[in-house]
Amino acid sequence: MLDYTKIEDPFGDDFGSLVRKVIKLWQRTAQKCLDEFNLTPSQMELMAAIIHLTIHKVEPTQIALSLETNIDPMTTSTILRNLQKKGLITRKESKNDTRARIVELTEEGEIIFTHAVKKVKKLYDQMTNEDFDRERLRKRFQTIYENLNEIYNHL
Repeated sequence: MLDYTKIEDPFGDDFGSLVRKVIKLWQRTAQKCLDEFNLTPSQMELMAAIIHLTIHKVEPTQIALSLETNIDPMTTSTILRNLQKKGLITRKESKNDTRARIVELTEEGEIIFTHAVKKVKKLYDQMTNEDFDRERLRKRFQTIYENLNEIYNHL
């Protein structure tokens, strides 16, 4: 039998383990929160990206959505197809590029997204209290994201 006492506990209470636990619990909680809307977190993310790109005057094409969400193009296509089957989005030809399809929320998609985002924001509020400095945490997450992105790009 191997002597595991000489190996560092991979699930110890270190930073990486806590990050992993928070991410997994957030994903499960977000999914449970979105179940009543029959949405997945990835579908919600793409719907949010459609709105974000549109607000910023960027055509929400499949490629633009893939880049914005960091979801690979094939997976983006599958998620969009499922949203279209649910009647939550439409796709139409771009006026700028006939090969591209512009993605828009339908009226039903806007209604469902609006209700779902309210519930998710309530979840954010429940995770913290009045004494919690959200802006400070947001800045730290931004720093961690930038550092990880830099590391990833040099691997």
